[in-house]
Amino acid sequence: MTIDPVRLASIQAPLPSAQSPRSPDTASPEKSISFAEQLKRACDEVGARVQFSGHATQRAEDRSLALTPAQMQRVDNALDAVAAKGGRTALVMLDDLAMIVGVDRRTVVTLVDSPHLRENVFTAIDAAVIA
Repeated sequence: MTIDPVRLASIQAPLPSAQSPRSPDTASPEKSISFAEQLKRACDEVGARVQFSGHATQRAEDRSLALTPAQMQRVDNALDAVAAKGGRTALVMLDDLAMIVGVDRRTVVTLVDSPHLRENVFTAIDAAVIA
């Protein structure tokens, strides 16, 4: 018994409707970027020197928050003003966000969005600014 190699190849070939799994090289280019990466891009774009702690970054990612370059510039300017007045730990109000910021290191320690602001008490701050 002889087997025709062309017929054997057609039998072993996958059906046209079968799809092979996607390789990482063909993955969608529209990956969602992390808050930390989005933040870095926004800061780099305007030259802002603000950093976010791990806790603040996690909270922002959990709540799907994002900051624009213009917002980062406003926070940076607000921190300049607080530092000029000698503030060390500030409450920065930015649109619908409240941020506690260590002024000397320019680090956002935590942030709260407006749905979670109700009945919060902020302690251990020596300055407050609306950015």
